[in-house]
Amino acid sequence: MTVSDLFTFKDERTKVLHFTWFAFFVSFFTWYNMAPMATTMLSELNWLTTEHIAALGILNVALTIPARIVIGSLLDKFGPRVVYSGLLMIMSIPAFVFAFGDTWAQIAISRLILGSIGASFVIGIRMVSEWYPPKDVGFAEGIYGGWGNFGSAAAAMILPWLGLTLFGGDNGWRYALALTGLFCLIYGIIYYYAVRDTPDGKVLLKPKRTGAMEVSSWGIWFS
Repeated sequence: MTVSDLFTFKDERTKVLHFTWFAFFVSFFTWYNMAPMATTMLSELNWLTTEHIAALGILNVALTIPARIVIGSLLDKFGPRVVYSGLLMIMSIPAFVFAFGDTWAQIAISRLILGSIGASFVIGIRMVSEWYPPKDVGFAEGIYGGWGNFGSAAAAMILPWLGLTLFGGDNGWRYALALTGLFCLIYGIIYYYAVRDTPDGKVLLKPKRTGAMEVSSWGIWFS
């Protein structure tokens, strides 16, 4: 696989890669929507303090690791297409609540839940590994992770302009934040209809049994 292959848009494998890295991009664009708007939030919400912002930064990552464990189990059961689409659409809800929240409880809880969108990374890795052979999967996953992570930088560059220039007014920052939720919702629907879990001739392998390993004796730890 070479860089030129990335522009072979008629190839379904390439199409899936592009749709998937952009899903990751949207995820990170939404996940990191608070940082570039933090100073504006402080000036617009009289009760918000720098301590609140620091707490929101912690809440933003608190559920990421647990969410990845849950998402991993769902991947085994439903496959990456359904799980990625579902995660994006569901995470649009806390994104909207955070954008228009007026109390600390609303903002804090929605920020905590929204941190789960960071689990999107593992979904795309699974999708890419289903479509690319071992000799190409490292390159493809590098494209997926690299362009996907750029979503956080894009949020820092674009959202302040959207909030202060395009929307303007006292609530411009809210509309800019809400726009990230709208992106999640719309792209979740697009992703569901645009991709498949596996290429032709390949079956998505699912475990016969999911859940924790049953430990019935001390000896099982050494088997």
